[in-house]
Amino acid sequence: MTIATGSLRFRFMASNLVWILVWGLVATFLISGMLRESVEGRYHSEMKEHVDEVIALTAFRPDGQPYLLRQSPEPRFLALRSGMYWQVERPGFRTLASPSLGEARLDNRLASGHHGRFDWVEGPTGTTLQYGRTVVPSGGGPPLKLLIASDRRLVEETMVDFARSLDLTFAGFAVLLLVGGALQLGFVLRPLGRLASDIGDIRAGRTQRMPEQYPDEIRPLVTDLNGLLAAQAELVARGRMLASRLAHGLRTPLAAILDEAEQLQAAGHQGPAVVIGREIHRMTRQLDYHLARARSAGSARMMTGSRASLIATVEPVLIAMRRIHRDRAIAFDMIAAPDLTMACDLVDLTEIVSNLLDNAGKWAASQCVVSWTCTGAKASIVVDDDGKGIAPELREQVFVAGERLDDDQPGSGLGLAIARDLARYYGGDVTLDQSPLGGLRARITLGLASERLAEGDDKSMPHNPIPIRSLSH
Repeated sequence: MTIATGSLRFRFMASNLVWILVWGLVATFLISGMLRESVEGRYHSEMKEHVDEVIALTAFRPDGQPYLLRQSPEPRFLALRSGMYWQVERPGFRTLASPSLGEARLDNRLASGHHGRFDWVEGPTGTTLQYGRTVVPSGGGPPLKLLIASDRRLVEETMVDFARSLDLTFAGFAVLLLVGGALQLGFVLRPLGRLASDIGDIRAGRTQRMPEQYPDEIRPLVTDLNGLLAAQAELVARGRMLASRLAHGLRTPLAAILDEAEQLQAAGHQGPAVVIGREIHRMTRQLDYHLARARSAGSARMMTGSRASLIATVEPVLIAMRRIHRDRAIAFDMIAAPDLTMACDLVDLTEIVSNLLDNAGKWAASQCVVSWTCTGAKASIVVDDDGKGIAPELREQVFVAGERLDDDQPGSGLGLAIARDLARYYGGDVTLDQSPLGGLRARITLGLASERLAEGDDKSMPHNPIPIRSLSH
């Protein structure tokens, strides 16, 4: 799993790692110091025990020469340069030494008191931890100077063994802390992931309201989001109502002016009447276009969670188109296919489909067909007619508001422009192409609000999967 550097997860894991490393180093330093003191203390105790052992094994010949009753059982005193040494000195007599010393001798300056002294001094094989003590024999005579030494390497080897175990322990502990922190973070951040998923459902149209089963810290945010969604829906509804009122308020005086123009024409004022009538028609087309854009912009931008069934939208439009174009006996048919839930407002989807079907009906010779396919999260709705079509170089021109290629056909020249603007407000588009029926093909591309309502695979459905299903007139 990739973690973005700006995410809360990355910040938590990075800070947790730094915290573990800092305190791991501090703890390692402190524990290593205490461990060294403990190891050296253990060697101190061990040396004192060996001194007491040597004292117990030391005896004197009649001439006062010290000797050992038997060798120490410690095997490190026997091997040459083993790192553990003992030495017994008596002024005026031969010095006794462990076999491990060989011909070398220890520095006897530490053996200057009855209580014993410890220090790091130079020994036969390097730096040694040395303990010295002076003992007065019970029979009198010169005192004995007893020395025990241990090489630094033996202390360091013990430290290395302990340090290795300590490092492994801390490494395992750090891994456990990181894993535990990651699991804890995943548990804590799970509501945020669910929040993102719920917002995605609203944006995709799968729901219109956020569920409020969230922790106390997140619930106020969810409540505010639901309030905002409700306010947006109310604002869209109010905007549509105001747009309708504005259209009605403007069309009434425009109709009155147009009536006056017709009276002027009847009175013989042909020139002014034609100019006034032409400008009134232009104003009406622009009014219809911009009111449609304003309404659709509010709908697409603010109606979060809008959704509409494609079959439930297309079937009433087909019935209406049959009635509108019944004088020309145009057949409006639909290819049967699994239903789709579109991420679009029902009113806007109806207007997109009806504009394209109405345009197809005006130009068709006998038939208009609606079909659709689904690929991933997108749906492609196709409207085909068997008319004369549009030349490729003129297809973009018909999307210009008020543009008409044939003035003999009824209409304002706004249908295609409004359909494309509506589709683009929802992140889709409307394009034109040559139809297999011989006329024009209008393709609407829109996003899906949810999975297909009917069973089907993830592959795109063919354009003509089964024979055309005709709805009753």
